[in-house]
Amino acid sequence: MQHPDPATRNPHRHHDESGDSASAGTTTTTDTLTYPISPDYVKSWTPVRALCELIANALDEDRDARISWADGVLTISDRGPGIPEEGLVLGYSTKTEDQIGQFGEGKKIAYLVLARSPEIGAVRCETVGYGFTPTVERHRLLEGLIPSRSGQGAEVLVYHLYRTDRTHGTLITVTCSQELAEEAISRFRALTEPDYAPPLPPGRCVLDGAAGRIWIGGVLVTTVPGLHASYDLPLGDKALQNRDRTVIDAVALRGAVRTILATSEDQAVIDRFATHALAGGALREPEQFFERVHHPRARAAWRIWARTHLAAQTFYNGSGNEEAALHLVDIGYTEVAARGLSTYDQRAFMDLLGVEIAKQKQARHYERNRDKTTWVPEKSLTHAERALLAEASDLVRRAIGAFALDRVRVYSDSAETPCAVGFYTPRNGDVAIRRDTLANRHLTLGTLLHEAAHRVGHRGGGRWMPVPDYGDRCRGFENLLTEFGSLLLGYLVDGGVLPEPSAAPQPAPSPQRRRSAADDPAVPISRRELAHLLADRLPEALTSKGFADVKDMISSTAVHPDYWRTLTNPKTAGHRQVRGGRAWDYDKVALLAEAVGVHPPVVWLGYHLCEGPMRGRRRKNWGQPGPWATAMREATVRACEDLAALGGAYAEQIPALRALMEGVTPTPSGEDSWQAPARALVGLERKRLGLTVEPNQS
Repeated sequence: MQHPDPATRNPHRHHDESGDSASAGTTTTTDTLTYPISPDYVKSWTPVRALCELIANALDEDRDARISWADGVLTISDRGPGIPEEGLVLGYSTKTEDQIGQFGEGKKIAYLVLARSPEIGAVRCETVGYGFTPTVERHRLLEGLIPSRSGQGAEVLVYHLYRTDRTHGTLITVTCSQELAEEAISRFRALTEPDYAPPLPPGRCVLDGAAGRIWIGGVLVTTVPGLHASYDLPLGDKALQNRDRTVIDAVALRGAVRTILATSEDQAVIDRFATHALAGGALREPEQFFERVHHPRARAAWRIWARTHLAAQTFYNGSGNEEAALHLVDIGYTEVAARGLSTYDQRAFMDLLGVEIAKQKQARHYERNRDKTTWVPEKSLTHAERALLAEASDLVRRAIGAFALDRVRVYSDSAETPCAVGFYTPRNGDVAIRRDTLANRHLTLGTLLHEAAHRVGHRGGGRWMPVPDYGDRCRGFENLLTEFGSLLLGYLVDGGVLPEPSAAPQPAPSPQRRRSAADDPAVPISRRELAHLLADRLPEALTSKGFADVKDMISSTAVHPDYWRTLTNPKTAGHRQVRGGRAWDYDKVALLAEAVGVHPPVVWLGYHLCEGPMRGRRRKNWGQPGPWATAMREATVRACEDLAALGGAYAEQIPALRALMEGVTPTPSGEDSWQAPARALVGLERKRLGLTVEPNQS
């Protein structure tokens, strides 16, 4: 039997012959050390287990320890500092978290087991300055004065100590069969796998060889039947096993295995479990991990597998979905199933793959087609109605700001607001006005001004920040109406001339055509420019990466579509939705950025830098001087680290970003000039990608 020779793997290392061979001098016993331990102690230990303990101690002292068997003798040699006197004491240990041992008793027990075993011959240990041979002997205390049941004394472990001239390392020789030696050596990945390194937390899934093996730091601890892979836990998890290192707590093992699988981005690991589940296979409890896959990059790795291995249009069936499933099959969808999983695990598994249950598609179709308002097309309005609507909309925009109104739609009746003369739709920012209101100029102006207050309260714009209570009969809304009234009175006092409309994207929107969010003057300019960058880059990304459409691209990242919608249809600074619409998670933004071919820190800063003086602060402190809140600072620091890795002109923006984080650069509300670093980064990306440079937007 041959094993990798460390001296061969590391040719610059040389072993001194006097340090690696048994002492040629006398082995006359000069002292004895008696351990009052019965040979019956730890009956569960086998000779192989004892040999593993000695090998583990050698590897703890020297990662290049030499272990070999020849001519009936197993030799274990290391170049460590040797065994000090304290090391002979039961329970003494200097082991660290990076070493295999921990209790300071395994080596002593190992010698006891080897000395008592009929399968083991001579055992000898030589270390710095001394050596010993362990034996099991009968021993009488006080020359037989203490009564003995056998009359011959108790059997105990005895070390016969002798002097050596060894100056470094420890050498252990054990006379045993080749079979025992091979079995002991095979339990150490460091001895059987070239270039093995202990895994970092949370551990490693091992697909090679027989499944079900559990290692800790590369040392085999146990085997669990029925698993579909093996697992190497980090040395930090050695406390999960019992003192004999033969059993791992079942609950702890389940958590460790699930964490390893849930954080894995390895396509081979994903393929092993996805293929098994789709073939109808069941999983034992430790490997039921699908609901624990939360990290964005791990989820994206599952979507990559699904894009490669599943049909483009798929669904899965469940109880009560039979009719919907038949319909989907009729229109060309492919059914996939994981019948070996529980309903709960199947739902989590299909969510990882991006596969929806049949009835959910029908429900979404119903929601998309539900409309409770009867809209009046612009061409159906009379000339007078169109003229009044255009005039009134223009007056409100001039008085309040271009952000006050976007698309204004006309309706004849609405089940949602049957008694109102108009309403605001927070979902898309539209204002609606009832058609009969257009017969009265005064009522039309009042309705549009009223709904503009709802819109500005919800979205913000100019000098106004969004407020949470923008609905009717709320304090925030009433305060806005008061400010609007004061503003209009000021115009009257100043001469009755409304200001000319501020520069707005051309062409100006007609009353019933909604302006793009990327052109909305209420949205910070850095967000608008980022949205244009992503829109301009999208066609090339779809073509170069083989995506069928933008939905296919988003699905490949496992990121919720709200993230992409938010980045490309930006909100005003300070806008807060009850659910979604924030695109805050850096990793999820990075996945979308990489999919479209834009550097992640550019996308994250382009959207979120304008939130710096707001996020994590009370509303009354928005825009105030001082360092930014912790969460905002940490995320911005991460973006700066990525910019530093990019180097060049990207890294040149870091000092300005740090000045903003520390509160050195003022960040007044309603002003975009301090967002220059984000705009500069977007400009750099446009240049790198060969896109036409966008003109500055105000």
